[in-house]
Amino acid sequence: MSSKDPMDLLLKTVMEQLGVKEDYEKINKTCKNRNCNNLNLTPGQILVILALLAGVLEVESVTIDKDQGVDIVLTGSLKRPKAKTQLEKIMDQVGCLPFDQVMKNILGRY
Repeated sequence: MSSKDPMDLLLKTVMEQLGVKEDYEKINKTCKNRNCNNLNLTPGQILVILALLAGVLEVESVTIDKDQGVDIVLTGSLKRPKAKTQLEKIMDQVGCLPFDQVMKNILGRY
């Protein structure tokens, strides 16, 4: 993406902010090797695909109306998630356990 095209520059900036620049470069390199340039994707479509692959966007809902029109609602945030503390990691592991098992383990330590 050494182009001076404003859309390419915008795409590069957004990819860096989303943290998916390396993923895009890998895909781009693969496509050059396989001659995938005939896909005719717009920069917006590329951004949505990259954001889905990077986990920045998630599918919230899919609806199909009576005329078989499909609406897909995506949600996400451009903010980078902060690193979890050790306590948050432990709570994520403990949160799925039954309460009695957690209490037995806590009381068994003392």
